Amino acid sequence: MKPANQIVDEIALAVRPRRGVAVVLTERPGETPNWMAAAGFMDLARNERFVTKVAALRKSTPVVDWTAVSERKGERRRVAKWLSEASSA
Repeated sequence: MKPANQIVDEIALAVRPRRGVAVVLTERPGETPNWMAAAGFMDLARNERFVTKVAALRKSTPVVDWTAVSERKGERRRVAKWLSEASSA
């Protein structure tokens, strides 16, 4: 099981959104997949990469580990990162 931070990094690095566009991963407790992804406005090429990467990750990693995430929006944990914050490690 991969940590939520790693999933958002993988998406950001695959999509390479323009400056000012964050990739957001939000927890879906009690569901499988237990996460959903979103991003701000992107051009068509980046949007296609986003959809493709998210679909692949939902198949390969439907359940992610949220234990290291403390930020919340309501009852759900979430991770938001810009490309410059994504780790390739």
